[in-house]
Amino acid sequence: MSRPLTRLFLKTPLTPNHITLMSLGFGLTAGLLFSRGYYLSSLAGAFCYQLAIVLDNCDGEIARAKNLSSALGGRLDVTADFLTDLALFTGIFLGALKGPFHRFAPLLFMLCLSGAAAHFVLVVMEKRRDFGPAVFHRSNPNPAGRQSPLFQLFDSLREGEASWFVLVFAVLGHTSYLLWFGAVYIQFLWIGAFFLNFKWLAGGKMP
Repeated sequence: MSRPLTRLFLKTPLTPNHITLMSLGFGLTAGLLFSRGYYLSSLAGAFCYQLAIVLDNCDGEIARAKNLSSALGGRLDVTADFLTDLALFTGIFLGALKGPFHRFAPLLFMLCLSGAAAHFVLVVMEKRRDFGPAVFHRSNPNPAGRQSPLFQLFDSLREGEASWFVLVFAVLGHTSYLLWFGAVYIQFLWIGAFFLNFKWLAGGKMP
């Protein structure tokens, strides 16, 4: 979904950092809308979050197309992703306090926050050493290296494919379940990243 927008942005003077900040703006807005706990506000929040994920893919495509990749842009992108996750989890948590699972909400919220923080640290480490899932495209440009179903699943989840679940739950009016889903998803993400990094550093091949 990012490619049509990327083609449009390429005709403008917008830089990848501008797009990253736009993505962050929609991510923060999504969290605010989810925090209200109503059906329509949650639905609007889900669409804002989906747009944030699409824009998050646009910034990298624009950076490569315009040859504007930079260390600052990479740090801004990672930070914006982390803040978007925090905003989403916080918004869903505040909204869930008004729902049927309010007793479990604090525990699930802590799992979401701890998982997001752990994943953020791993991504920063990968980018600093230029090795790992976060820099896979640069460290191993051979398309044949992406044939592993396990890596394809992990890569898709990292690129934001799980955002569709947010939209589906919001449409069905079951946003309270998103806190459960988020807790499981983010724990799976950082543990998977840790496993892949450990395997590669120990001398394993790229999946």
